[in-house]
Amino acid sequence: MSKIRTLNRQFISNLETHKAVTDAKRNLILSILKSTTTKREAKNYLTKYQNQFDLPDETPKAGTIYEQSLSRRDNQRELFIKRFLNAQNPFISIYDDEETKLQKIPLRLAIFKIKFPTISLRQWKGIAETFKRLMTLGISPIILLDYDHLSHGSFKKNELYMINQANKMLSILGKPEEQEDLKATILRNSFSVADGQITIDSLELILIPLYQGIIPIIQPIVFNADTTMQEFLKCNTLLNSLCTALVDRRTTDLLSIEKIVMIDPLGGIPSIERKQTSHVFINLSQEYSDIMSELFIGHISPKIRDLHVENLNSMNEILTSIFEKSGNDETTGIITTPEVMSIHNDQLNPIIYNVLTDRSIISSSLPSTNKRTPQLSTTIVKKGVDVQIFDQENNFSGSDFTMDNLIASKKVDKKKLTELLEDSFGKKLIVDEYYERINNRLATFILVGDYDGAAIITWEYSGDKKVAYLDKFAIAKRNQGLPGLADIIFKIILQSHPVELIWRSRKNNPVNKWYFERCCGCMSAPESQWKIFYTGDIFDKRIDRMKDKKKQNNKKKKTATMMMMNNSQKVAGVNADTHVDILKNLEQYSDICEGIVPSFA
Repeated sequence: MSKIRTLNRQFISNLETHKAVTDAKRNLILSILKSTTTKREAKNYLTKYQNQFDLPDETPKAGTIYEQSLSRRDNQRELFIKRFLNAQNPFISIYDDEETKLQKIPLRLAIFKIKFPTISLRQWKGIAETFKRLMTLGISPIILLDYDHLSHGSFKKNELYMINQANKMLSILGKPEEQEDLKATILRNSFSVADGQITIDSLELILIPLYQGIIPIIQPIVFNADTTMQEFLKCNTLLNSLCTALVDRRTTDLLSIEKIVMIDPLGGIPSIERKQTSHVFINLSQEYSDIMSELFIGHISPKIRDLHVENLNSMNEILTSIFEKSGNDETTGIITTPEVMSIHNDQLNPIIYNVLTDRSIISSSLPSTNKRTPQLSTTIVKKGVDVQIFDQENNFSGSDFTMDNLIASKKVDKKKLTELLEDSFGKKLIVDEYYERINNRLATFILVGDYDGAAIITWEYSGDKKVAYLDKFAIAKRNQGLPGLADIIFKIILQSHPVELIWRSRKNNPVNKWYFERCCGCMSAPESQWKIFYTGDIFDKRIDRMKDKKKQNNKKKKTATMMMMNNSQKVAGVNADTHVDILKNLEQYSDICEGIVPSFA
């Protein structure tokens, strides 16, 4: 009877374990699907992070092959720790005793630099919840507390202050004995300085806590071998040195730096275009110098400006270094405020949302003048892609700016451009007719990367009216869905032709919703296959509805005439005393878009 009771209890226990594991899997998947906006984003996240979750269908018995298999995350991490404790090289191949080569399961790191003096207790509790969520999603955080505000006084006094602050943070993050609370440890003297070079003494001392699910809090204290004394490091210097040391280990596939996060009360990099709220997204390869120049034109105080410049410079150095060493642009920089990081909502917290989607909360190409576009205090930063912009003003003069001349001067590779257009649209381009049509009409040509994307804008005419027309907006299929690429191109398109721009799209094009969010208006005739979009400064002005009373057959009829006022500024050669006839413009747009022959067979 006792054996039956034991078996019964074991059976019930196994059922409960199986139910708990199943519920954990289901809840995790549901939360991911709820927080991502597209199937592609959910798939990309799960593909990248799925091996970060050790959730077997059932609890294996001790000593079974499954439990010992290095295909499991925890077993790989236990092997790493075991080797280190046995004074072995933990970075050698984990496949020495395996007949079949297995995929290594790397740590997905997010390094947080936190300016903490003004963070309230409420914000700290929210930040702790964010760390919990990130760890649930497969991220391993590393924390650097920024002590740059300390005066260069007594080392002992500053050290005691740092220890006190770190201990306070440990108590905020949670009690180690509580299973649901975070576990953290303080690391000091992890770095050394010799001959001006900063090196990490033992990377394993940082990685082992991460393997154990413990968050390391690194103190900016280094041992100077030249003076044989301890000293403090600037936090940005420590951050750069840590990233360099971690990236040097990247070839072992033991880790990858996913996010560099700066938590600063100032928030993201301010933008004049967005009324000094933050830039949504920065493509460093294209925008770094322009944004740096913008910070120095006097729209913010010098003290605040210098802090933003320091953040942007540091982020640029780190992301550039990672890109040069690793050869890819996977690492994302995030600059935000403590208040924003404390938000406990996957779709509103930009750090969690970026882990799930690799995007910013809103699109950077949404018009900043649109009242529906939110104003943010978070900036997403990427090393990004190189962008080349060819137009009449910057590259050629007068009538010499043609597609033929761009091709002849080898600024454009006709074969690659044709392949890009055909790949993007999935159709065969009518090559000769198309290039002949756009040759002398070319207004702007935008090329991204090695033909990863492109845009062709032409000048089109309706009577005497000359209008910029977005003829082609192409992204290679391998890059479709790549976060930020479409935004980068479309933002440049709008900046190149800010006054007036039109384009067309087939009515059944699934991208039309995306276009609609970025235009001032659209129209379509019932008999037409096209939906016509238009945008520009002339449509951002106030529209007055003036009612003219007319008598016809002794009856009063009201007619509404929509006119665009210029608000005393000249736009596209129209002054404040001149009305823009919207209906006439729409007729001209329709004539242009309906009259252009399709480019594909």
